[in-house]
Amino acid sequence: MRRRSLIRRPHSAGLDRWLVSYADYMTLVFALFVVLYAIHASRSEVQQPLLDGMQQALVRLVGVGPDHPRPDLLAAEPPSTLDPLERQLHRQLAPLLERQLVELEQEGDWLTLRFAGDLLFAGGSALLGPHSEAVLGALLPVLAEDNRYLRVRGYADSVPVSNELYASNWQLSAERARAVLEWLLRADIAAPRLALEAFGEFRPLGQGRGERALNRRVEIAISTEQWQPPAPLPSRPLTSAPERRLRVFELPGGGIRISTAQD
Repeated sequence: MRRRSLIRRPHSAGLDRWLVSYADYMTLVFALFVVLYAIHASRSEVQQPLLDGMQQALVRLVGVGPDHPRPDLLAAEPPSTLDPLERQLHRQLAPLLERQLVELEQEGDWLTLRFAGDLLFAGGSALLGPHSEAVLGALLPVLAEDNRYLRVRGYADSVPVSNELYASNWQLSAERARAVLEWLLRADIAAPRLALEAFGEFRPLGQGRGERALNRRVEIAISTEQWQPPAPLPSRPLTSAPERRLRVFELPGGGIRISTAQD
């Protein structure tokens, strides 16, 4: 009778089985990078559907159901503290935003209000125009609600200016920012919240002749940081010193002595 051997010889075909799993893994990683690149290179209006589809695929892959939710694998950035303020400004300035006379842009720690050049100023001038009172007045209820820092930024177009009022575009842009800043001061915006910046013609929004009005602009940038009013110093009534009157004393041996002593 032949005895069967208890030791089985490994099949040579099984030694390379790990290569199949490794190749599958590399294929999946390559496909993932292709999808990420497609999302990055696609237009903004089609990015969200791609992200939603990728998120659903990952949710199915890890087996997350509605009864056992997990943190969003593709969660967006946390909402900014400027979002409520931006919504308020949208309501206040809706007609101007629709006509593209005012733009709102949130970037980093700043929410920027950009006014069209001819909305506040005429060409070559730093005097507030007839519409400025209504436009800036619409901002005032929102800006006065809290104590966020404000930067008033002035700009000019590329046409050189040199006259008896403004020596250069630098000065013209600074005067435009100063005009808006002083309007805010007169409207009881606290002075420590305000700062002025002037950029001259060196940050244009457009280069064409028809776009010069875009460069004659003023921006109001609203910070996420808030100014804290200083605490009032403690006060207490001053104690008045006792009144000391001059008195005349007659001396026993004759004569007098003038003194403020009470004894």
